[in-house]
Amino acid sequence: MGIDKLLLRREPPDPYLCQPIRTDRFVLANCNLRDAIKVTAPWRADPEILENLMYGQRSYSAFAWVRSVGRPDGQTRFFHAIMPKEGGGTIGAHRLSINRSGTVSLAIVIHARSWWGKGVFEEVRRGIMDHFAVSERVTRFEGHVLARNVSSIYNYQKLGFRLVGYENKSWLSPFSETLLDTVQFEMMADDWIAQRHIKVDADDR
Repeated sequence: MGIDKLLLRREPPDPYLCQPIRTDRFVLANCNLRDAIKVTAPWRADPEILENLMYGQRSYSAFAWVRSVGRPDGQTRFFHAIMPKEGGGTIGAHRLSINRSGTVSLAIVIHARSWWGKGVFEEVRRGIMDHFAVSERVTRFEGHVLARNVSSIYNYQKLGFRLVGYENKSWLSPFSETLLDTVQFEMMADDWIAQRHIKVDADDR
């Protein structure tokens, strides 16, 4: 097989990582591309969401949003729809990517504002990290947020993440046309497993 074909070949979805995740109040359903576009559709014209996620445009057409979302492949890119067990539809989504070094980049949006302040971030993030931390493909978790995003910073600190970087004027906002500071957090997978007293099953690794 030629090198070009090898580079184009996609690994099949990871059967463990693609399983639905259940927390006390929510089901976190792994999304295909169609589902990911649907559950993130409220993001594409919401200035507050787009700025907090550090997107480069003020708004997105439906076509541009499809390209921006990227294709969830069950290997390196995942989207999870956040659905209350009590019903009522999707209230948000969690985005996750894994690079070749095993670093997992995390982002979450609760677009149903009636759920703000009700501990959704913490519960969902714990469920996601409990699930992914035991995979042999995962070594660390990271979060990258605006320095003025106080609620996200509070939630990362509450979960035990370490502040590992402060970047002055590192992101140009398309909304205000000003340079904004950003901060970086990390949590090693092994530290999370120890902190949460997770029993690692060899089959998961």
